[in-house]
Amino acid sequence: MTENPISQGLELIAGDIGVLILHEATTSTDLATTWAHSLHDSGLTVRLPQLSMNPVSWQETNSDDLQEWLTTAEQSLAFLKNRCSAVFIIGISMASTVVLRLAELLGEEIDGVILLEPSLPKNRFALRKAWRVINEELYLVEQPLIMLYSDQPTDEYSENALHISSAVTSPFVREIVLQNSFGDLPIILEESSAFINEVANGFWLTDMATKDEDLIDAEFESIIAGLSLDESQPTNFLDELERPDPEDHFQEPDPVLEPIRDRTKRNSLLAMLLGPIYAITAAIIGFNPFGIEPWPGVLVFIGGLASFLFHLRDGYEDDDGAIL
Repeated sequence: MTENPISQGLELIAGDIGVLILHEATTSTDLATTWAHSLHDSGLTVRLPQLSMNPVSWQETNSDDLQEWLTTAEQSLAFLKNRCSAVFIIGISMASTVVLRLAELLGEEIDGVILLEPSLPKNRFALRKAWRVINEELYLVEQPLIMLYSDQPTDEYSENALHISSAVTSPFVREIVLQNSFGDLPIILEESSAFINEVANGFWLTDMATKDEDLIDAEFESIIAGLSLDESQPTNFLDELERPDPEDHFQEPDPVLEPIRDRTKRNSLLAMLLGPIYAITAAIIGFNPFGIEPWPGVLVFIGGLASFLFHLRDGYEDDDGAIL
């Protein structure tokens, strides 16, 4: 392992996995240097260029500064890509914006993204155009992502982290909430090293597959929870499926007596009605003008019935099929 100084920065040569750490010139230098040595001790090649960030806030920064930082970062990234099989980039505070832009433009060359206390130029008028482009293309960030930030009422880091996580399309996003911001150095070193190890070795893919399987199993169990083959129970899920819907059946309409429009049929029905009446009346009062009572009434009934049945078949048509 070798340590080489570079122009306004640091280069630590070690293994086949490279890490690019970006931070502004006037702040977080000590933290970035300690972080770089910790990763180097773990066998990683680390490049720590010094971005020309003399300003300490976005209010003192313009679009030319942002472009210069991006150019410097691209040069260091190209160096690591020529030497390493996998490259991770770390952005500290204001440098997080540069890291996000690198991930958008050179996504295939970056294996993972780490952001510490992400600071975004959302309210800087001079950077409005540049930030709008970066913000609109956050969906291009598709690398595994971890963000470490403090959740204090006076800080905007958690708000920025939430905005980033909702806009990127990274398949794996991890958020670590710090209690003491930059002061939680042991947690920062531990979580970042674990993240690089997981992504570099493909462990995060296994974790995602396991989570997907757990989700599928949970959904399947919720479905079969309502199924029961225990016949001792009065009803079960299968019974509910077989039970007909009371509102889903044929309801026979009330019968309606249609008027008889055929005169012959009406006369036949009249004869069938008057014949029995005549016969019964003649038998009761002894009326027998023809001397053959009650046969006139019986004959009238039989004649009316025969006529009605004969004319009833007039509506039928022989079509060699069923009549509905």
